[in-house]
Amino acid sequence: MPPRRTSPRRAATRPSGLNERTLEPVYDELDDEPGGGFFARAAPWLALLALVIAAGVLGYVVFSRTSGEDLTACRTSAWKAIPDPDSLPPDWNLGSTDLNANGMTISILGPASEDGSTNPPVVYASVTCYGDAAEAALAQNRAAAAAAGSTVTNRTANGDAYDVDNPSTGSITTLFRVNGLIGQIAEGGSVTADDLEVITSAVAAAMGNGTAAGRAGARPSDSASGSEEPLGSEDPGIEPSSSPFAPELQAMLPTSLAGTPLTFDSRPASEYFAEGDPTGRAVAASLRKLGKTPADLQIVQGFDDSGATLDAIVAFRLPGADLEALRSIVLKTWLGSGNAGVTQSTVTVEGKTFTKIDYGDAKSNEWVYAKADYVVVVDTSDQAIVAEVAKTLK
Repeated sequence: MPPRRTSPRRAATRPSGLNERTLEPVYDELDDEPGGGFFARAAPWLALLALVIAAGVLGYVVFSRTSGEDLTACRTSAWKAIPDPDSLPPDWNLGSTDLNANGMTISILGPASEDGSTNPPVVYASVTCYGDAAEAALAQNRAAAAAAGSTVTNRTANGDAYDVDNPSTGSITTLFRVNGLIGQIAEGGSVTADDLEVITSAVAAAMGNGTAAGRAGARPSDSASGSEEPLGSEDPGIEPSSSPFAPELQAMLPTSLAGTPLTFDSRPASEYFAEGDPTGRAVAASLRKLGKTPADLQIVQGFDDSGATLDAIVAFRLPGADLEALRSIVLKTWLGSGNAGVTQSTVTVEGKTFTKIDYGDAKSNEWVYAKADYVVVVDTSDQAIVAEVAKTLK
């Protein structure tokens, strides 16, 4: 469960290509026909309806709040946020796109069944520029969704990504933010959880941060509604390991931050990322250049299991590798320090030298410390937390 940005930040319109699809329902079909009849075919439209409803709620926030920034750059980023086809699950392809003034919607199509008896799965994704109103829009949507009886489930500890289970459509919409962009994902039925997570990560990567959408937690029960699930870690899909995978690395980290005990997750990178996760693939590619594999990279993360604080700490060790090579993987691949708008500076805290990564979004920063054969990243907005960690580190 990597930290918020490391985890290495519309009104929607109907996709113009939908009328060209074979997924359009035929009203005289019977439910017992091959493929499930009308109601099975209606699933993609319910998903799209969920996306439009969510987008409509987001539109409550006045877009004019963005007047102080470069809207052209923001909108251009939204229009370009089309996922890389190679980052999609096997046999999935990009479908039709629909451009609007502040963003775009794209359909992503899965493989058809071998016997042709069922429709191919489909995922609808929209990316919209909200500029400096994005954070407020996301919060407003969360409140409105809960007030309408939907179940809201966090995907990240900072609230910048969550799932909305809308009882009126029967679909779950995922919303997340990357700086001034808001992404929305809705499935059209028959999409596996793993494929949906890979697609969500691919869209987030196209927006500039492949892990901004976090990971899905346990889906709400039928009896739950209007509630926000507490999140003990930023990735509820990963349970803390019962015994340390890398005890020596974990022993270098503090056991608490600001008086709050930390829960630790310890595992190799090969077990850390979901299959096809863009950040995981990028890390693996960097490791290959060093003659290493994800199984060689040790990762230990400490986090507040109560979810009361966003502060987290994660450590990396790559035995037998040059420290600067490991540091480069953490900075460039995991943290995206080379991305446009991201700044870094050298800061001395408690006599130790940290590289401070600032994403310019008034959220927590990443503080990177490298020593001997390990690298530590502290995710916090409070330099006092960095000082507390620095006193523990060798």
